[in-house]
Amino acid sequence: MDDGEAPTLTSVAVRRRFTAAAWGSAIAWPLLAATGAPVLLWWLDIGWDEALTADFATSSLLPLVPVILYFCFDAVRTVRKEQRELAECAVDLISAAHAGDPLKLRVAARSFGTTLLMASTAFNTRVLPRRSARSFALRVFGEAEAEGLSPASLRVVQGLARMVA
Repeated sequence: MDDGEAPTLTSVAVRRRFTAAAWGSAIAWPLLAATGAPVLLWWLDIGWDEALTADFATSSLLPLVPVILYFCFDAVRTVRKEQRELAECAVDLISAAHAGDPLKLRVAARSFGTTLLMASTAFNTRVLPRRSARSFALRVFGEAEAEGLSPASLRVVQGLARMVA
């Protein structure tokens, strides 16, 4: 398998991907409900004329709105949790890099790389492109194994650490 040259990973690109994942996750639930509703109505043998009446809408459809909103907020919360975990691992990696302890640096780099690779949405899709995340994680771990993080890698990790908010 030829990996070729993976696109570089920047902190701005990672923040954009997390923002897009949060919005996409929030929008997906109403879209799923809207596309699933006709199938459900067909399966329950409910005609459109009955489904569009005011009584049916208030008694059957209106209670679904809070449930769908809950799923939207939960999906966004899942993405934000992944973002927070990545930022916390970045903070740990920076403190380990400044501490000068090679063992702490290797452990923090491994944790950071794993979190970077495993970041996913509520729909179990990756937030970051696999090749870029893998390439950056391997670079950070390789630098941690050697003598320490390069200034370029440290800048990216510091940018990711700012996502804590």
